[in-house]
Amino acid sequence: MGTQGMQDLNDIHYFVQVVEHGSFTAASRALGVAKSQLSFRIARLEENLGVRLIQRTTRRSHVTEIGRRYYDQCRLMLAAADRAQRVIDDAQAIPRGRIHVACPVMFAQLLLAPVLVGFLRQHPDVQVDLDICHHQVDVVAHGYDIAFRVRASVQDSSLVLRSFGMDPQMLVASPELLRRIAPPQQPIDLREIPSVGVISAEGRHFWTLIDASGHAQRVEYHPTLVSDDLQVLYQAVTGGLGVAQMPRFLCREPIARGQLVPLLPAWSLPPGNVHAVYPSRHGHTPAMRSFIDYVAEHLPRILADAQRGAPSGDVKPLLAVA
Repeated sequence: MGTQGMQDLNDIHYFVQVVEHGSFTAASRALGVAKSQLSFRIARLEENLGVRLIQRTTRRSHVTEIGRRYYDQCRLMLAAADRAQRVIDDAQAIPRGRIHVACPVMFAQLLLAPVLVGFLRQHPDVQVDLDICHHQVDVVAHGYDIAFRVRASVQDSSLVLRSFGMDPQMLVASPELLRRIAPPQQPIDLREIPSVGVISAEGRHFWTLIDASGHAQRVEYHPTLVSDDLQVLYQAVTGGLGVAQMPRFLCREPIARGQLVPLLPAWSLPPGNVHAVYPSRHGHTPAMRSFIDYVAEHLPRILADAQRGAPSGDVKPLLAVA
């Protein structure tokens, strides 16, 4: 495109103002721009166009015929530019549009659901596509705006990480299993006990147990069932299939009802961290920025309430890990 097709919108704006105010002097007063600056900008516009838009004399000026026709088109051009800018301004001011979220079923059913309800009530022009994932998704490759994970740590420097709290873990078994085997007295005893566990990327399974002094023991175990779905693992452990590591807040009620028994209470396991990951801090839509802010404000409280203990029936064993 040549220079005649790339005029400065500011020059065009000044030209329109001169025409509408009837003179350089009146436009100068209205715009708060020096008359000499206006004259310079209009002269530059004329030079770039190769036509005379305003005929000047020592006493007066008037718009040429081509200048009048050009003015009519310039008004349309400036109006269109203003509408285009309003599209951007509105998009930046009002959260609207679609957010693609990846989330483990644990989050979806017990923690994220109340956050989503509150957020969508507050922002009715936003739509959320919630994808329940039983594995760690590639956020960028699969086009997600944000993904939630429960991990001790997240090793991905290409993603922005926000942490919202801890998810304490514990080892549990069913009374029926403990009637068949001797309960473990030390972490080393876990090696020979039937177990179930979460799918491991490395193909081997370990429990890390920490005593009161902070000393850690890493014990390898060999589960007869592995799954990324904690609902499946919950059914397996309550059915007596083996020992399992479970979120502490999920075990509270089953322990109280006698369905599960905590193992090695003098030892603790590293807690999971509740994370959200997303590609960048920059270029987010207003909907995405509002969602991140809303989650950061409300999710820690919901997580803390779950850790303190929910009313009977509110927390059910319907979890899976991210």
